[in-house]
Amino acid sequence: MSKKTEQIYKALSALEDLQSQISIINQLAKTKNSSEISESEWAEESRHLETIEFEMAQNLKSLRFWIGSLYSYNGKSTSNAKARASKENGKKGGRPPKEITDMKKRRTELESLLEEARREKITTTDFEKEEKLNREIAEYEKERSEIEEKLEKWNEEKKLF
Repeated sequence: MSKKTEQIYKALSALEDLQSQISIINQLAKTKNSSEISESEWAEESRHLETIEFEMAQNLKSLRFWIGSLYSYNGKSTSNAKARASKENGKKGGRPPKEITDMKKRRTELESLLEEARREKITTTDFEKEEKLNREIAEYEKERSEIEEKLEKWNEEKKLF
């Protein structure tokens, strides 16, 4: 059993013990009438409950820490296969910046918008709508060519490294 797992079970066991102590104190308090309990006994039970409460808080804090550290390594791997794959991807330039990925997505969107607008332009009989579609097509083509230029520039810069 790992140290982390052992510490988690230890904290859980301590919390269960404290819970049973609180249960016993509550049962005793129910069986005694308030007149039967002296102030010193009441103060002692109160201090005991405060101690239990403090210990439970400490154990909960410890439990949170160990569970957090137990699962902090999820998704991380140092296997040889992953290391080799990472090196190979790095040789290819690695993952492109988000800006480049977004430009590629927008280029794909523009291509489908252009196709749709051209198809609609061919089928329309309304002159005003055709003019509007011509303006849209020109805007889409302009934006697409700007994206293409930026992507080409990025590819050239990437080749230099």
